[in-house]
Amino acid sequence: MQYKNRIVTIAMGLLAMGPFGIGCGDDSTTGGGGEGGGDPTTTTGGSGGTGGDGGTGGSGGGGSEIEARVADCLRIDACEADGGTPIGLEACLAYALDEQWLWASFGSMRMSLEAMQCKLAATDCETVRACTPDASQFATQCAKAPFTGICVGDVWVLCDELGAPTGASDCSAAGLSCGTDVWAGCGAEPCQFGATEPSCDTDDPHVLVECSPAGFLTRVDCRTANNFVNVNGPEGEEVFTIAGETCGMDVQRGTLGCIGTGDSCDFFSQACDGDVLETCSGGSITRRDCSALQPEGQSCGFVQSGPFAGGAACGQVEPTCTLVESDETCDDGVIHYCGFAGATTVDCRDAGYAGCNTTESNGRTIAFCTP
Repeated sequence: MQYKNRIVTIAMGLLAMGPFGIGCGDDSTTGGGGEGGGDPTTTTGGSGGTGGDGGTGGSGGGGSEIEARVADCLRIDACEADGGTPIGLEACLAYALDEQWLWASFGSMRMSLEAMQCKLAATDCETVRACTPDASQFATQCAKAPFTGICVGDVWVLCDELGAPTGASDCSAAGLSCGTDVWAGCGAEPCQFGATEPSCDTDDPHVLVECSPAGFLTRVDCRTANNFVNVNGPEGEEVFTIAGETCGMDVQRGTLGCIGTGDSCDFFSQACDGDVLETCSGGSITRRDCSALQPEGQSCGFVQSGPFAGGAACGQVEPTCTLVESDETCDDGVIHYCGFAGATTVDCRDAGYAGCNTTESNGRTIAFCTP
């Protein structure tokens, strides 16, 4: 089969890791043998998905209607500007592309994604800011627990190898609790990792319910979530994306998981067939149409850098600009930024704010609306 040569990008904006791209070469099929096994990321759980309403970016001035996701991001940063830390419009929008990797995430990446879920669901500024408390206040607790995650009450705290806090997320702000099994994390329904068997949701056969290493049941929408596996083969270590379609018996894992509904397959494989992401998932071929996902304009390609480099995924098709790469600007109340469909603007006054301002974040200028 001849595969099209495409370039697509994904911006891991929430992770302070900079953007990473994905692209397809003429030879866009790779394969590997065996289950891979032992990778804790294959059982981290999560809600998966591409998140939110997505779309094509903000609106200009003149009383134009502002897209819902852009409005949400403006609200979050306006709240953070008053006693918190703004992250910028592009980093917030990038969550719609980043969320597909929640199932495969752990540590700081998972904390960043879950913190954004918390902020998007918050109904007031106090809760927005409560989602990510100042980590420095947990220095004493981290000093006793270097290079791990801990629960301080219902606050999930990450500690580096020197015993310094590097991040914090208040689980209770999202209506959850903090717990520790293999590692710490947020959740609602306790379970025992390694003992609680996974199941398929009785109300939605596309959803996998499994116990995360934090000891909480998590729900994975197999239609949109990605996982990955590292395989050591003749070509060295390779990364393969696992992108299923529905919940069922995963013959590669020997338990329930996200599986394909196509022809049977014996080894991990991944390919881009135009806009379609094709993987071997649980012993069956999955074909996921990236062009049908939100935000619009996605195609299939290969991740070029970052934690999932080498894996195939859905992302933006040859964008004219890349999220979380260039500076955002503020000009007379109007924010200029990179949206899903390219460079665009949004007038903060149309959203009910007085104007906008800028600050520095992770080596770039970000803009936000001011009350």
